[in-house]
Amino acid sequence: MSQPIQEVFFTEPQIQSAIEQMARSIEVWLGENKTNVLNLVSVLEGARTLTVDLTGRLQKMAPGLRIKIFEIRVRGTDGQALLADRKIEGSLDWEALCLHSVLIVDDLVDSGKTLQKLKGQLLEKGIEEVRTAVLIRKFGIQALPGQSVHVDFLGLELNLDPQSLAQKGFRDCWLYGYGMDLDGRNRDLKRVEGVYLPLEKTTVFF
Repeated sequence: MSQPIQEVFFTEPQIQSAIEQMARSIEVWLGENKTNVLNLVSVLEGARTLTVDLTGRLQKMAPGLRIKIFEIRVRGTDGQALLADRKIEGSLDWEALCLHSVLIVDDLVDSGKTLQKLKGQLLEKGIEEVRTAVLIRKFGIQALPGQSVHVDFLGLELNLDPQSLAQKGFRDCWLYGYGMDLDGRNRDLKRVEGVYLPLEKTTVFF
């Protein structure tokens, strides 16, 4: 059996530099809103590491900023609808969330279904402004015409192309490290690696 093809995509310095830039952009947004309170919704488990580093930088930049962190999980539904729907798990204090603008923090945007589902639910609850912060966008905008989901504060672009992957015999590339896991392992890596999945493998997009 051949060994899976693995690759290091982003090093620790690259990741930390990207988070620094994200924090600066978020600080500008908060300044424009003239607010010292940020409601942050962190998507578990993958975004936990990013949330810690991002909030740490924000609090250094703006010592008077009060950050309220809410944690939720988003899972695919069972059966054939797995790729089409998302179920949000965890209780949120909607009354508190509605008092201030909300920032959704996630580790990765793939198909974008997770962000769409969560942002839509927050807006339906009456929150006036919902922004998104994501560390990595996996697929390039040009590779998914009409399908790419807007991200307000984006750290890193991987720019994979599904057609190019398929031509090489791959269905997808599964990213892990920096909070993301590979079969429950490797979340504690400081870098982000990826393993290429052969075409016969089934992949769930989040």
